[in-house]
Amino acid sequence: MRIVISIVHTKGGVGKTTSAIYLAAAAARQGLRVVVLDADPQGSALLWAQAAAAAGEPMPFTVLAADMRMITAPPTADLVLIDTPPGYPQLIDAAIDAADFVLLPTGASPLDLMRAWPTLQVTAHRPTAVLLTQVMLNSKLAVEARAALEDEGVPVLSTPIVRREGVRQAFASVPRDLVGYGDVLAEILEAITEEVPV
Repeated sequence: MRIVISIVHTKGGVGKTTSAIYLAAAAARQGLRVVVLDADPQGSALLWAQAAAAAGEPMPFTVLAADMRMITAPPTADLVLIDTPPGYPQLIDAAIDAADFVLLPTGASPLDLMRAWPTLQVTAHRPTAVLLTQVMLNSKLAVEARAALEDEGVPVLSTPIVRREGVRQAFASVPRDLVGYGDVLAEILEAITEEVPV
């Protein structure tokens, strides 16, 4: 069974590409066949994979530049992760419609949350959860952000992604320390399993 996870936020700089690469690495480590579809015209995921290959460290999964056709008919794999761009409503809508699950990464500041609400409205017809990213350790902001989202009935993954310098430096390499993304993947797969009727 192929699972499609679209990583969506209409704002840039929230960790969509990082989440796509790290989730793909976590899934590949479990022996899943993984494809990352880079739908962002900036091509950050593709550049990451190309730079890693050039450094002699190819990714253990496939990264492809994706157009609308590929998004609406994703390639065969156990897991397809779609990395979406900010500011391209048609691509974002297509990725949401193709998804079994939508992941919305966001920072925990009030401004970040304010910018997440419009995206949550667009994803309302698909199973969606928020992933708090770039969280400072022992941050009250993260606790307050989680409470604000959950008060509105928005699912928030229990594993936050803590801000770490190693994540910023991981570009052009295969992630080794999954910094919590293994747990994030497990949560998402469990949520998808619960959605699928037996």
